[in-house]
Amino acid sequence: MYFEGPPMRAGTDRTRRTIEYFDGRTEFYDYDPELIPVQWQSWLRHCRDDPPTLAELREAEAQRLLTIQRAAELDRKWEERKLELERQRAAALPAATPESSPTAPHGQGDTFEPGAWTPASKRR
Repeated sequence: MYFEGPPMRAGTDRTRRTIEYFDGRTEFYDYDPELIPVQWQSWLRHCRDDPPTLAELREAEAQRLLTIQRAAELDRKWEERKLELERQRAAALPAATPESSPTAPHGQGDTFEPGAWTPASKRR
């Protein structure tokens, strides 16, 4: 719930605006701006004169949900595009030839032999 009361200091016309959380939090450090709609935050900070209307809050919530839906759709399309690009990249790579395939390292200590690897030529 949001409240507006008399000014905090004498000689000022700026009213005191506060919030009371539904779960009973009263301490200042418990303030969580993620739980308060932007319109109410603006009112609490005296960035707007009038408190937001229910219609304004509903419209903002509908816009927020639409944005989330569109972002999820874009994420899904990007994942599909990444898979398509990966398939194209895999199809464009030449098949590994026996002389270009790596050999495994073997041995231990003084007899250790590192593996060999010859890079394939890069297409330009």
